Amino acid sequence: MKSQLKKLSFKIASKAILNSAKTEVNSSCFFIGYQPKLPENAKKLRKF
Repeated sequence: MKSQLKKLSFKIASKAILNSAKTEVNSSCFFIGYQPKLPENAKKLRKF
């Protein structure tokens, strides 16, 4: 029972993190300020 709950929670967390990463990769900083460089793996998630 515990292992099933653990797997389910990891699955939900990974989907949330992936969606967050997709949003961050496809947006940019609208101020002149700091825009961190993206890792190569994150660049694969870009839509354009």
